[in-house]
Amino acid sequence: MAASPAAWNMAVDQALLQVMDEAPSSPVVRFYGWQPWAVSFGYGQDPSREVDLRRCAEQGIDVVRRITGGRAVLHAEELTYSVVCAAVDPVLGERIDETYRRIGEALVAGLQRFGVPAALERAGSRPPRTRAGDVASPCFASIARSEVKVNGRKLVGSAQRRLGNAVLQHGSVLTGPAHRRLLDLLPTMPPQVLAVWQGQLRDGCIDLSECVEGPVDELRLRAELAAGFATALGVELVPAALTAREQALASALAASAPVRSGHRPGEATLASPVEAVPGGSGRLAGGVGDC
Repeated sequence: MAASPAAWNMAVDQALLQVMDEAPSSPVVRFYGWQPWAVSFGYGQDPSREVDLRRCAEQGIDVVRRITGGRAVLHAEELTYSVVCAAVDPVLGERIDETYRRIGEALVAGLQRFGVPAALERAGSRPPRTRAGDVASPCFASIARSEVKVNGRKLVGSAQRRLGNAVLQHGSVLTGPAHRRLLDLLPTMPPQVLAVWQGQLRDGCIDLSECVEGPVDELRLRAELAAGFATALGVELVPAALTAREQALASALAASAPVRSGHRPGEATLASPVEAVPGGSGRLAGGVGDC
């Protein structure tokens, strides 16, 4: 599984979205990892208020802003998926809830192929956002409109952005418990608040290491998720690389990204493979962030 610095990962997603907006084509499905680990923030958040930047730097953890909304996420032990499509697509739909549902069904199909009893559940009423001063509760401590869960516990966190003629949805499939370490990177706050968030992450979330015996085979996971998308959406996935336009745009975006870490923004120059999904009218200003 390809793993890249945070600036490159987010730049590729943004480049795919912008190019799709310019010239809608077949949907794209992409899977990738993070090296080094990183904290990403929704486009409306202030990183300096949400995380201890000094502590992140000391631990070699990237800090980057997503183009999507939502709350802070520690990208550590996970496989990240990304889907980019036209805003109106016969395969993935056109309404926000419809796109969430179709992508969720594809993720569930792939996870079930992997041997995990995942299910797509419609979320109930959203609880009020928990905050400590200026700091919002972590992404995986919140609920979304359509949750991919195992035994009632959240396994996948997602966020969506719509830009003119195009849609981006990306999210984290947790493979291990390292996402809980986000709480160690937050600014100092009352112990009782941390205790509540620890409980939410522990009781409300689950990772694949709790669902399978032995180590999580991430290469097989990627293959099964890709097969799940093909089966659930009724399409054939064709491996593809970034186009010259996407590569150039992603390189420019990564080079200008405000990332704090021991790595130079944009130092990764090779894109992780993408899966082009033919069959749609398109190639998967505000954002929707649930996480």
